Amino acid sequence: MRRRLRYSNWSGRHSTIPSAWEAPGDEEAVAALVRRAVAEGRRVKVVGAGHSWSDIGMPDDILVSLDGIADVRAIDRDAGTITVGAGIRLWQLNARLAEAGLALPILGSVTEQSVAGVASTATHGSSLVHGNIASGVVGARLVTGRGDMLALGADDPRLAAARVGLGALGILTEITIRVVPAFNLREEVEPVAVEQAAADVEAIARSAEYVKIWHLPHTGMAQVFRYTRTDEAPNLSRVARWIDDHVVNRRVFPALLRFSGRRPASIPRMNRIIARTYLKPTTMVAGSVEAFTLAMPPRHRETEYAVAIGDARAAFEGTLALIERERLRVNFPLEVRFVRGDDAWMSPAYGRDTCQLGAYSGQAPDLDPYFRGFERLMDGLDGRPHWGKETTISPAKVLARLPMAAEFLALRGRLDPHGVFANGFLDRVLGPRAAAG
Repeated sequence: MRRRLRYSNWSGRHSTIPSAWEAPGDEEAVAALVRRAVAEGRRVKVVGAGHSWSDIGMPDDILVSLDGIADVRAIDRDAGTITVGAGIRLWQLNARLAEAGLALPILGSVTEQSVAGVASTATHGSSLVHGNIASGVVGARLVTGRGDMLALGADDPRLAAARVGLGALGILTEITIRVVPAFNLREEVEPVAVEQAAADVEAIARSAEYVKIWHLPHTGMAQVFRYTRTDEAPNLSRVARWIDDHVVNRRVFPALLRFSGRRPASIPRMNRIIARTYLKPTTMVAGSVEAFTLAMPPRHRETEYAVAIGDARAAFEGTLALIERERLRVNFPLEVRFVRGDDAWMSPAYGRDTCQLGAYSGQAPDLDPYFRGFERLMDGLDGRPHWGKETTISPAKVLARLPMAAEFLALRGRLDPHGVFANGFLDRVLGPRAAAG
């Protein structure tokens, strides 16, 4: 045992006091730790950066950090890949890629997460041309629940399970992922009426290589963000970015969330003031990392579901109707993003292009009815949850909505026959571990 300290995830919603904290420095140390845990009837859980809103990475016994396995091991320019220790943070990976004149083809909004965590939860950006980040994984090494070391190449059918493994199959120690030459993006932001954005959502999704939509409830407006590759030089103001990072996101926005949480009646008017201030047409050019990513937002809560792209309009309009019908006061944007279909067994985008709707909220009285109503709506549209965000999905619904879930559970039983990687989240959404087959 190293320490008896409380561990909390980024949002602060989930916390625990692990029985032990372990930080193995290499793969063999990870394997030895797992074998010891099995012999003692213990559970282990890798925590990554703790950036999930769900409790997917919450340990109920031994906490494992892979911060000591965060090196860059190889860059293969001919193959267009980089191989890294699984504990490396995205921002560290981006920095090393930039030094080499390379980049990931797509990113989400933040880069604090570990690469293993991003893959395991199917974290994504927004593009019907590109899949989620895990879709670029072409090789991996993981330690199984027996303490064995398993190498998965691109031709190994088990890689399709391990890409989005939910931490249920083993501990990832190494990842090989596709990269591309570094590129710049031109961002064009267009304010539109939210009803029009919802009606045209599928056409909007296909209108550029990278597209996303934000809607601040109670304003009647949406922002459509389109990103196209360009040879233009970046013109993103470092001063403006610093103000956004250090003043707006760290001071102004948190203060508004606290105020609106205490005075929910103020939320509609406050949102309209924000919209009048910020919802304007803008353009800028930046490197891909700067264009894709945002400053770390203030603490808030998120749930997100993926529906087939053909159901995007129904999902978007249904969420707008929910807010209006129930008179919900929502103080955070609704985010609408898009992901190309893939073959990762537990990916929300498995087998279909998707629209991924994120319902977000600061702490406020209407948060719980908003999230419950949103999940009911997604239930009716065959919605699949984002594993790193809040969800109440049951094992039966997981089996019904993800065609390869049964195969995933069978593989879980073989790779982790003793349930050493289980935790409360996995027990709740997958059910008790499968017996070894």
